[in-house]
Amino acid sequence: MVMMTDSELSAVLARFPDLRMGVLGDFALDCYWDMDESASVPSLETGKPTRPVSRQRYAGGGAANVAANLAGLGCRKVSAFGVVGEDPLGAELLRMLNTFGVECRGVQKQEQDWDTIAYVKPHRDMVEQNRIDFGDFNRIHDETADRMISCLEPVLPDLDALVINVQARSGIHSPRLRQRLSALIESRPEGIFVVDSREPGMLYEGCALKINDREAMRVCGLSPVPDAGSSRESTLVAAERMYAERGRPVFITRGAEGMVVCDGEGVSEIPPIVLEGEVDPTGAGDGALAGIAAALASGSAPVQAAVIGTLAAAVCVRQLRRTGVATPESMRGMLEYADDFFRRRGKKGDE
Repeated sequence: MVMMTDSELSAVLARFPDLRMGVLGDFALDCYWDMDESASVPSLETGKPTRPVSRQRYAGGGAANVAANLAGLGCRKVSAFGVVGEDPLGAELLRMLNTFGVECRGVQKQEQDWDTIAYVKPHRDMVEQNRIDFGDFNRIHDETADRMISCLEPVLPDLDALVINVQARSGIHSPRLRQRLSALIESRPEGIFVVDSREPGMLYEGCALKINDREAMRVCGLSPVPDAGSSRESTLVAAERMYAERGRPVFITRGAEGMVVCDGEGVSEIPPIVLEGEVDPTGAGDGALAGIAAALASGSAPVQAAVIGTLAAAVCVRQLRRTGVATPESMRGMLEYADDFFRRRGKKGDE
């Protein structure tokens, strides 16, 4: 089991303001609509009751939330490479990225065959209702993929790391984009690339890998198991297999069970931070990915990067009904909370 001291965390965070990070992936918008049917009236056109929205909030999802977290962690520059549609949701997504200072020249607009990826989450009495999704029928054009890579290629040597997000069912990672991006990665063996993918065919060789335990077991052909002990053992096996195949660090998130990391030094386990009160897992993986990538780019060892990712994820899940963003201050606060938790747990174990 691994954690870190306050001085070690401060040393890592102190290096973040020098970082220039890139994020390429499925940029999405999370839309939170609070419904209040006390104001509902029959529609004059249909006679059906209206569904009034009392408040609306928007936050980055997918690659956009990764970029927001990198900016929140204090990285000097964050550059985005993705696609939005010529629609109001795309305009809101770009506006939101701009508020975080994310550089968006690499974000391409595609007018045809592309709706900005968005997840509308209506809430009634603080409970999320059926989600409304935009972008499930998208098709990225080869010309759009080429423009994106053309924006990335000249700036890639100046980036300290490139984060690759694969999330949407109909996202940007077409055969054309995968071919050109893979060639860029291969051309820079000394570069730091971190991929987060739910699709086995889009794990991109030459990259450190962040993946959750369920997907890791699926990729490795391991059967999911119900009890925590067996799940832990399967996760350790999956981490070793994937590192042996890829030769790059592998980070497997386990939700409330912590994280497993495997590199040339072997397998390490990062303990979970048990949080009191209500939590919201939305965006936790994005926070973990941003923390891992920034730490690796700053020269941290994979085990230390996994701790940073765990702290960032814990910060994010405390931010309810929105995708969370970690900051250096919140990371220090979470480490203090974690230290107190492990201290109390240790004392109870001694009783």
